Amino acid sequence: MRVQVGAMEPKAPKPAASFRRGTLRALGAVAAAMVGLRRRQDRERDFATLKLRHVAVAGVIVAVVIVSSPC
Repeated sequence: MRVQVGAMEPKAPKPAASFRRGTLRALGAVAAAMVGLRRRQDRERDFATLKLRHVAVAGVIVAVVIVSSPC
């Protein structure tokens, strides 16, 4: 009986998909923080898990949306 090495190991997410997922989570956190609808527990979890580059990209996206929206 042959056992394949690595056959049962879960696949790691692709870097692009991981970055996109992190940026989407950061967008949600930024949007909720802007409106003030964030629970303390969620905010602390975001501080612990979100990466700075995801928050920076989300901030740029939010800034572009705000600036480009008509008054």
